[in-house]
Parts: sequence; structure tokens; C-alpha cells
Amino acid sequence: MKKSILTLILSFTLVFSGFSQTVKLQVYPEILKQKIVSIGGNYCNANYTNSAWDAVGEATLREFRPGYVRVALPLQFQQLKYEEYKGEKLLQNPTIVSLLEAMKRMKTEFGVYNFTVSVWRVANELVENPEKDSQRRIKHDKYNEVIDMLEAFFLEAKNKYGVEVDYFSFNESDGGWQMIMSPTETIAFFKLAGDRFRKAGLKTKFLWADVAQTRGTVEFATMTAADSTIWKYLGPLCFHSWWSENIPDSEFERIASYAKAWNKPVWCSELGFDAMAWKVRGMDKSWDYAFRFAKISHRMMKYAEVEVSMYWTWQNNYPIMSSDTKTKYPSYYVTRHYTDFLNSGTQIFHSTTSDPEILAICGINSQGKNVVQIINLKNEKVSVEMNGINGVLSKSVTTTESGNWQEDGVQIKTNNGKTVAELQPLSLNTLVF
Repeated sequence: MKKSILTLILSFTLVFSGFSQTVKLQVYPEILKQKIVSIGGNYCNANYTNSAWDAVGEATLREFRPGYVRVALPLQFQQLKYEEYKGEKLLQNPTIVSLLEAMKRMKTEFGVYNFTVSVWRVANELVENPEKDSQRRIKHDKYNEVIDMLEAFFLEAKNKYGVEVDYFSFNESDGGWQMIMSPTETIAFFKLAGDRFRKAGLKTKFLWADVAQTRGTVEFATMTAADSTIWKYLGPLCFHSWWSENIPDSEFERIASYAKAWNKPVWCSELGFDAMAWKVRGMDKSWDYAFRFAKISHRMMKYAEVEVSMYWTWQNNYPIMSSDTKTKYPSYYVTRHYTDFLNSGTQIFHSTTSDPEILAICGINSQGKNVVQIINLKNEKVSVEMNGINGVLSKSVTTTESGNWQEDGVQIKTNNGKTVAELQPLSLNTLVF
């Protein structure tokens, strides 16, 4: 008899295992998360070319209208002697002039109102180990020379070009991808530079951490904040989302919790999943790249509760479109799901799903419309029952490998008074009610 019961149970299991259950999505509008301040981007061409401007950057500024941007300030020109761009001489360099002009255009023509400036490298004469490409450490007695150049650039931007620099950082200095600074060195530099910026009449503060990846953000930020005298110079808690695909959601949640304890917003100043993706030819043009990008974007916004994100990049570096802007890659359309529907002013709500392979984030945008974004990680169609969302569906967009921007691509059914969305396999879906 026992054998017959086990056989019956096994039979039922085999019969019904091929049928997917309806996934339940529960939205809690009464539980507020972060409010999105800006979805912006990185415009770091000055690091890689002689000009800070390019066609891709102009296209993304025009189409996405970012309020917040991050630009790269080169403080090393290997084809020049350091004496030729030391101190205020920096302002005569054509690449620097190009950067200043680009920032002015961003503000006056495209409405950018918040600027972060980051530095990747400084001159060999300023570091202890000039022979290295990474792990370069600034000599302690050269801090003021670095600040001389920063101060000259910031004042020129403010007084001549009408652009004030809101935040500064040394890019990923925790890991030393190019330059490395310990928490103790960071404190010393922030203390010195913060005082000089204030005396010069600059409002510039520092990104707090601006670390290379999600894991380790809280630890580096904690050690950097050990000296209370620099707290007045610290801006948002900031991290990069590289190499974070396989870490638990709790690592993102730790960042959100830590920032709340300090009453600080969370920023992601480089949004991406693999900083080495450029080594794989054509990867940035692929659907795989775009879908993985969608997943890291979702986790960053939902679990780290990021208010300002800066996508890597909105120029012709890890590009989301061809250099002539005529061909849009799948990652361009993934990006539009966020810039078009979850941008400035969107209040994010708490939400849950009954299936870990169905990722959802929900909120109410600045026009007062409910937005639900759902990623289906399954290789099959899925029915999602949505609870806690009011209103009638007014728009939906679906992005898949076979269709970049399918408007009204989500079928809505009513089942026992419940709203059910039918989602395509391996798809990113945005629904507006």
C-alpha cells in the first residue's frame, strides 16, 4: 500500500512538473523605499581620448536628459612633461579645455545640474611607484600639488564656465585599479583638500567610498569615517556594482542599511556587472550583456536603494549604441526601461514575489502613475498575479533577445478579480498603470 501511494505521488509530480504555477507579486504602497533622484551616466572620454565630447555622449544627453553626471579629470598626460601641466598650467591643456567646454554644454544645453569629477591617474612625479600601471600610491608630501590642480580646475569651471563641481572622488581607490589609497590616506587627503576647497569658496564634497564593487563598501566607508573631522566633507555613500552578480542580495541591503544609519543617500557611480567585459569582443553589443545589465540594475535599485545611478558608460566606451549613433544595441533598450519609467521623482515601494526567478520593482512616478518592472529569468512564459497595484494598464514595454522594444507586449488577463500579466521567457517588462 505504501508503495502504491508513493507511486501515485510520483506520478502527480511528473505530470504537473511541466506546468508553471502563477507567480504572485505583492506590492506594499504603504512601505516606502527610496525616491529616485536621477538616473545619470558616466562621461569619461577625457580619460581615453583627446576630447571629452563624442557623438554617443551627445545622443545620450539629448535622449536621456540626465540631471547628474560623472566626468573624468585626467591629471596625467604621458606625452607631456609634468612641468608642462603642473598646477594652473593644467588649464591650458587642450583635453582639459575640452572637458570644461563639455561640462558647460551639459549644463546649458542639456540641463545637467549636478557634476561629479573623478580622477583615475596622476603624474608619475607625484606617486611612489611610477613604474606601475595599478596600485599607484600618491606621495604624502605631494597631496598639496594634487589639490593645486583640482582647485585650479574647479575654480576655472565655476568662474569661467559657470559650472560648479558638486562631488569629487579618486576612482576605486580602495582596490587600486589605477591609484590606491588606504582609509588612513583617504582621511588625510579629504581633511587637507576639504579645508582648501572651503577657503577657496568651493562647495565640492567627496563621494564617500566610491569603491570598486558592492562587497566591501560598508567596510571601507566605516574605516574612512573613523575621523569625525571629515564628516562635514562627506557626500553620499557611493559604490560601483562590478563583479556583484553572484553575491547575495543581503550585500546590497547592507549598503542601504548603513546609509540610513548615517542619514546619507546611496549612489552607484559606475553601474555595470563586469569591468573586464571590454576584453570580450562584441560583448557589449550582445543580448547576454543587456540582460545581465538589467539584472544588476534591478538589484542595485531594489536592494541597495540607490537614489542616483550613473551608467557605465553613456559615451563610446562600453557603448550602448554604435559610434555613429545609428545602431542601438540591446543594452540601450534595457537602459530606456529605467530612464523612461523609473527616473527622477519615482517613489519606490516595497514589493515581493513568490518566485526568486521573477524579479520585480515597483513605484509611483512623478506623473502619479504606478510603474511595475518585472524581469522573467525563466526559459518559459510566466503568469504573474499582481496585488496592491491600482489603476488600468496604460502602457507596457517588453524587451527580449528577439525584440528590443515591444510596446504593448504584455498581455493582461483578469482571473477571479485579480490582474494577471503574461510574460515572455527571458524578458524585461515595464507596465504603467
